Amino acid sequence: MTLSEKHGETQNREDAAAGTVLYLPFLRLPKNPEEAIERLALASGLHAGDMRYKIVGRGVNRLTPTLPLQKQKDLVAEMQDMGIPAVIVEEKRLRRRITLPVARRVEISDYDMHFYDRNDNPVFRIDKDTELLVIVADLAEKKRKQAFINPDFGEQVTVPPFEDALKKVSIGSPAALFCRIGGEAVECVLLEHSSFHYRSMEEYMQMSAGANFRELVQRAMKYAKTCIADNGFATTTLARIVYDESSSKAEILSNLARYANTMLAAAEAGLVTPGGKMAADFSFKPLLQGLAPGINRDQSDPSAPEKPVQTDPRGDEDESEQENRPKPPPPLQHGGIISRIFSTPLEIIYAAVFLLAPFASVFVQTGDSSHPLFWETATGILLTGAGLLVFPYGLVLLNYKRMVENTPTSKVRSMAMGMAEVSGQARQYYDLKTSHSGTRCIYFRVRYYRKRSARMSGGMSVLQPKTRNSDQWVLERESASGRIPFYLEDETGRVLVRPKGALFHISKFRQEFSGTFGMFMSPDMQRSDRRIYEDIIPEGARVYVLGKARPERTDRSVAEKITDELRALKKDNDRLMAYDADDNGRVDMEEWETARRDVENKIYAEMLAEGGHKEQVVIGKPGYGMLPFIIADSEEGILRKLGLRVLLFLAGGMLLIITGVQMLMQRYVF
Repeated sequence: MTLSEKHGETQNREDAAAGTVLYLPFLRLPKNPEEAIERLALASGLHAGDMRYKIVGRGVNRLTPTLPLQKQKDLVAEMQDMGIPAVIVEEKRLRRRITLPVARRVEISDYDMHFYDRNDNPVFRIDKDTELLVIVADLAEKKRKQAFINPDFGEQVTVPPFEDALKKVSIGSPAALFCRIGGEAVECVLLEHSSFHYRSMEEYMQMSAGANFRELVQRAMKYAKTCIADNGFATTTLARIVYDESSSKAEILSNLARYANTMLAAAEAGLVTPGGKMAADFSFKPLLQGLAPGINRDQSDPSAPEKPVQTDPRGDEDESEQENRPKPPPPLQHGGIISRIFSTPLEIIYAAVFLLAPFASVFVQTGDSSHPLFWETATGILLTGAGLLVFPYGLVLLNYKRMVENTPTSKVRSMAMGMAEVSGQARQYYDLKTSHSGTRCIYFRVRYYRKRSARMSGGMSVLQPKTRNSDQWVLERESASGRIPFYLEDETGRVLVRPKGALFHISKFRQEFSGTFGMFMSPDMQRSDRRIYEDIIPEGARVYVLGKARPERTDRSVAEKITDELRALKKDNDRLMAYDADDNGRVDMEEWETARRDVENKIYAEMLAEGGHKEQVVIGKPGYGMLPFIIADSEEGILRKLGLRVLLFLAGGMLLIITGVQMLMQRYVF
């Protein structure tokens, strides 16, 4: 055997020994995660955009890059160095067969518990030597909720304690899966609310079924030597756990068994421990306690105390940063024919007129040849009218182009009121996330498609042509954020932009997902009959804005302040009775008028002390004339686009006018 053959055989054995990387993801992305994401993408061979989604989620996740064992070890070391607990487990441990015998009754003593199946055979025992994994889940919860679980990329994340989750689960259709940790064979038993005989609990029986369920779970945790309690099945982002509102009970239980297999492998590898963390550390530093054997602890002091998981992503912000937090987003705009028409830019309408006018005239002429005078006159008027609409719009665009060229670019801090041109990065005014993937952005549009056969969809469609396999993609629904305000930020400051009514030419980034669970599913588990498209303008995108800068009040009006103060006065009985001049126990009209005047004087005095109304500068649509309001990627890009549109609209409008007038003159003059 040659040296190269030996090396190839060694490499094949090393590749064959590679396993699956299990890890605990972040509940949210820390600030400025780009460098870390690039490092992980380089180590794993995955795209940085995919890695961004994979390291955010709930509970134990899995990563199966096609890497040899040594490369996987390097990847795990890289993840651990960033505070992401990760281990490598053998693939066969994730493929162990799990049978779920259903417990029908239980025998409880002071020291142990014995579960029996429907044939009264013992199926599971919990005592002081048992290392236990308990998974509780509401089998109907996922079917009542939206199937997709959005990852949280920055909002405050709170993980409820297991006791609170147990109470919530027990009032639905609860189930508990008890598994023994360790050993090649998997020992489990399923306690299902609908098929378990709670009377077998005898003196331990409680007043309600939910209380009985909680008593059994809590007593099992008490009797076991160690216990890992988990309630993340309904909200897991673990790949291969796929079920939705249409899934049967058998499918849900199958997914529960698959989930239990992964949790057992994670527990046996030390990734999850009794009372340990179920999320990565937000500090991007190695965790010091509670991780699996093999994690490098030499990089820090092992005697240092364990740093708790930070649940408030903005706990270290100062007051100015807290005031600048993005506001809650407005309601989504759901797609419809009327909303699409009213949200269509004016430029597209003019372009449609320009393109459809000649086709409409040809269609009209070929429709009826019995009245040629009428149809030729109608065609001439139609073409002339279309030209009179398109040509002036070309002049408007020419005016816009010249203003873009002639208006100097200003910095935000030195920007004057009136027409202003600024350039910078887009920042969130609203805490906006896409409705599917949860990506932070300043604009998004999400479309959901389902593949249907031609027979189901009722035939062919002009917009959705029939394919070779008689299937077509049908738009089921869509949602969009609409053009909501955002901040434009440069090195000198930031200004609020209200984009309603703007000529919008910002490039949108498209994300495509397959299946309802899209980004969290492995390729072999994705649903091929679902497709989701997200068009987004991400936060931080380069933005050019030409519009009118003006001051805008940010505080309440005087009337609103007075009304609120009077309402507060009515609720404060001690303050209100201070105006009871005649001590009759009530405030009459004259006394109330005195109180109202005092409140008005107080509000006016406060406003004078504060220097009048509070204002902020915004850029929006000019309120008069033919002044432009343009939002684009850059000044150079919008000049190119405007130049092309000016040429097309002026030339096309003139052509339509000449053609229409010529047809009318041939009929009525010559």
